[in-house]
Amino acid sequence: MLAISCLLAPVPCSAENPRETPIVKVIRQCGPSVVNISTERVVLLQQNPFYGLYRGQFNDVLDQSSKVTIGTMKLKGVGSGVIVSKDGFIVTNAHVVSMASKVYIIFNDGKSYEAQVAAVNQKDDLALLKISPSGSLRPIEFADDVMIGETVVSIGNPFGLENSVSAGIISGTNRNFSSQMNQVIFDSLIQTDASINPGSSGGALLNLEGRLVGINLAVMQGAQSLGFAISVEKIKRLLKEYREYQENASRLMPAGK
Repeated sequence: MLAISCLLAPVPCSAENPRETPIVKVIRQCGPSVVNISTERVVLLQQNPFYGLYRGQFNDVLDQSSKVTIGTMKLKGVGSGVIVSKDGFIVTNAHVVSMASKVYIIFNDGKSYEAQVAAVNQKDDLALLKISPSGSLRPIEFADDVMIGETVVSIGNPFGLENSVSAGIISGTNRNFSSQMNQVIFDSLIQTDASINPGSSGGALLNLEGRLVGINLAVMQGAQSLGFAISVEKIKRLLKEYREYQENASRLMPAGK
């Protein structure tokens, strides 16, 4: 009887849950380090009360010199950002906060803070934001390298759908975008087939170690699965230049009484 009971004993289940894939683990680990960004921009509504009065002869001149403000309109935008320091520095794309009169950071637990733009690098389309959080934040860790073909996870705010997740692979590195005049607009970009949409800009592109590979930038219109991200090396450079600027500025400050 003893031998039979041993044979019928249930086989212990593995401690690993098959649903907890590497992607699920990355989201749990890094989700709190990715934020949603909401922006406001106030636009003046203007008109020229004299337009058309002179049958078009002076309309162009009057249109530039005789405009009257009749009201304002508030435009809103969305984007994403990544926490890079415990004390409240966040990296996003420069175009996400361009011309914004107010910038708000929304965490995945619903907390919201107004942010100030600390630094902007228009060439690389990067911006550094600063908030004053009520507690210590969880900054993202940076990847040391990128491998073509490795799985990556994208977290962002596409079309205002907060904390949306997609996954793909690294399709290429060192991609350049040029204008029609063959001037390089962006260089050294990372190509991925992970979904990137309007609002994903500034979000995190992560490897399966939960380390930041790049900041999501754009998707090529009219194509399928052609997304691009700004490499983490450029983010490191922005942070280094900002810290050096702050250190030099503090040395020039007059001593307090």
